[in-house]
Amino acid sequence: MPSLRAVKNPRQAVATEIYTSDSVLIGKFFRENRTPIVYKELSPLLVKTLVCTEDIRFYNHHGLDLFSLFSSMLSTAKGDQRGGSTITQQLAKNLFRTRANNHMGLLQYIPLLRTLISKTKEWITAIKLEFFYSKEDILEMYFNTVDFGNNWYGIKVATDNYFQLQPHDLKIEQCAMLIGMLKATSTYNPRKNPEKAFERRNVVLSQMAKYDVITQKVCDSVSKIPVILNLKKNSMADQDNSYIRTLVEKKLEI
Repeated sequence: MPSLRAVKNPRQAVATEIYTSDSVLIGKFFRENRTPIVYKELSPLLVKTLVCTEDIRFYNHHGLDLFSLFSSMLSTAKGDQRGGSTITQQLAKNLFRTRANNHMGLLQYIPLLRTLISKTKEWITAIKLEFFYSKEDILEMYFNTVDFGNNWYGIKVATDNYFQLQPHDLKIEQCAMLIGMLKATSTYNPRKNPEKAFERRNVVLSQMAKYDVITQKVCDSVSKIPVILNLKKNSMADQDNSYIRTLVEKKLEI
């Protein structure tokens, strides 16, 4: 269980960017390629897309949504599996890796009990997060934490690499594609599975229309647009073995 100190001061791996004195980027060094942003840099449309897709009652609960929880349990009992985790619970899971083996005791080897323990930790941690942080803070941390595949962590790195855009410049279909990926990053990765990414994106667009983020007319129109990426080429590719970069790397403690 994350301690109160950990909840108050969460840590995330970020990329180290090395520049010359005249502001030329030499290279990036990272375990997780992440560049954090603040809430005001997010597009309001992107935030609305996340909320209507992942947690429509986000602004009405305090980390644990009992209504959604019982609804998901009922759906699962009927054979229709659906998630019941709030955005805050997802943040707790991703931020503190509550399901990692090194955070589990001997009871991890009992399947159902393992799940119950993980869920309980996420519920309690989510409530702690809601106590210490505002909704905007939680959304900011969430967007900085999530994995978008290809070792691209956080919305800033994802939008830059998939579209060469900033998070506040995303179009409707781009917001829907990125938020759709969060259900299963590998399955809905537009680079590897463009058809599945297209289908999932349109599911998200339907959710946006359902909750009046966009009109049904706009949804029908945008749903016809193919998934179009503007992948960022690795600008460091030709410099990876450069003398300067290699020298800097030797000087750093990675």
